[in-house]
Amino acid sequence: MRNLEVFKRTFPSGFKAQVICRPKFYKKFMGIIVDFGGSDTQELSGGAHFLEHKLYAKTTGDISKRIEALNAITNAFTSYNETMFYVEFLEHWRQVIPLLFELVGTTHFTEKNVKKEAQIISQELAMYQDEPSWQLNHDLFGKMYPKTNLAEDLTGTSLSLQKMTPEILSKIYAKNYYSGNLEFVACGGFSKNQAHEILREVGKLQEKYFRSLKKRKNSWQDVQSSKIKDGRIKGSANIPMIGVGIKLPDFYSLGLPLTKGQVQILVEMMLEARLGASSIWFEEAQKAELLATPLSINVTYTRQGNYAIISGSSDKPEKLLNEIKRQVQFGSIVESNFNLQRKIFLANNIRECDQIENLAIEEAEYSLDGESRSELYQKIQTIGFSEFCQIYEKILNSSEIFSTILEKEIEE
Repeated sequence: MRNLEVFKRTFPSGFKAQVICRPKFYKKFMGIIVDFGGSDTQELSGGAHFLEHKLYAKTTGDISKRIEALNAITNAFTSYNETMFYVEFLEHWRQVIPLLFELVGTTHFTEKNVKKEAQIISQELAMYQDEPSWQLNHDLFGKMYPKTNLAEDLTGTSLSLQKMTPEILSKIYAKNYYSGNLEFVACGGFSKNQAHEILREVGKLQEKYFRSLKKRKNSWQDVQSSKIKDGRIKGSANIPMIGVGIKLPDFYSLGLPLTKGQVQILVEMMLEARLGASSIWFEEAQKAELLATPLSINVTYTRQGNYAIISGSSDKPEKLLNEIKRQVQFGSIVESNFNLQRKIFLANNIRECDQIENLAIEEAEYSLDGESRSELYQKIQTIGFSEFCQIYEKILNSSEIFSTILEKEIEE
């Protein structure tokens, strides 16, 4: 793994900052990440995503126009775990950084702009709901995590969007946007002196814009799953789609000598080794004409639950579904396939170090979770094959498996 030159600072308010120096790169990145996402408890589902949109509105107009005047690009995203606002640019970091803090640190919610945004997001939600993958995942999450924000789209619901008001947004913002719940990251062609100068400026700006509060502890929420494990739904898929949802346990409850991030990567490696494009099973499934393209495999951890989603398309959905379940629970892999997955993971890491925006976002996410990127990759490099298999079996024995087949809705 490449060694990165990183300068970090934690301020008395609890606000954290880091500057990752990549001196041979001209491109630069600055962002602020918030430890608050779509699956977290909030007054209305979709509140985190709604805030992401509305923080660009200021009394002087859309702040993105002032950022773009510096030949910079700004964007934001909301995931289940966090919200992030960032700017990508080449020059003028001294002008960019105060605008980034103003973006995240000030609000301007009015009845008019909230109502207008609700209409825009409603259209966005309707577009997602027409997609087969959304329909499949929505059904799986409804089984694994009923009556939670994981069972809803990150954008919320039609009803929650209609109910959104400036007062509710202000309440959500005040509860989550405070110094101890925020972190700053910069990455790119900065010198060592510039890194220290940036950290000094961050210290001033975080005092100006954010309330000084230490981080509140976020606890795991144990959610009871549905008793219905399998099902079929009708949707807009031209070819039947199958989805397998694995409701994973609280990783810490198993007493594993691993962090959440390490467990996530290891589970994903095992599923890829058993079902991925490089697996023996995938070659056999192609020959049997069960599927033509590789399966989608995604492993994620949140405060409301950890899960793996495996999905794909097939003209033989029942047979493919049974095969995936069998491989997940009883499939075997050889050590050479495990070593291949490890090499793929480490190679992707090396490439990611040369992608400024991806590197910065990942480093910020690791920091937010109290994890170390270097320790994570060190663990992946040193873990033995037998230990790897034992960890997976222990996790699987405490997991629940759900499935959905999405069939094309027959038009009358």
